[in-house]
Amino acid sequence: MSLVDTLTAQGRIWTARHWRETAIAATSSGYAELDAMLPGQGWPLGAVTEILYPQLGCGELRLVLPALARLSQQDERWQLWLNAPLPPCVPALQDWGFDTRRLLLANASCPSDVCHSLEKSLQSAGCQAAVVWLEQLDKALMRRIQLAAEAARVAVFVLRPSRFENQPSVAALRLAINAQGHINIIKRRAGWPVHDLQINLPLNRGGR
Repeated sequence: MSLVDTLTAQGRIWTARHWRETAIAATSSGYAELDAMLPGQGWPLGAVTEILYPQLGCGELRLVLPALARLSQQDERWQLWLNAPLPPCVPALQDWGFDTRRLLLANASCPSDVCHSLEKSLQSAGCQAAVVWLEQLDKALMRRIQLAAEAARVAVFVLRPSRFENQPSVAALRLAINAQGHINIIKRRAGWPVHDLQINLPLNRGGR
């Protein structure tokens, strides 16, 4: 196998006709329409997924909850939710099938503390996934988070306001959700951007 073939298989370079063949470790998002658009057919593992939203409650958390709930049932590791803007509703999480015994809530006051807390959590080997709410974060700190995610081989979700959409980001996957719940895939490995992807984001696991 040539170097080009090897890099293509790893998702480091790609061609339009081969992007679906790229081998990227992933876990299903729980939304078939979205999985079909993502290399690896789901949220990337060992990488940062950045989700941008215009205002809280547009569906940004519901977008990741099916995967987080499934992961919470798979092993005894915990999930880190860092700087959640509101206290999570335990009954609502349980309705999604989330094992709330696996949930660890934490807060950090500045970007460097956010990055340090996330790095240490991922390095502990006790973290199965991480969700981080933040605003301003420079490229160097985002790069540290990406490297920590790669080393831990877990999914890391960074949720940010949509005003940072035009800011450069090293995140492996970037999505923007609008007030109607439609999604733009701004950046993905081994693929072009996707615009106006319409996905039903139910309020609970039953689809209601």
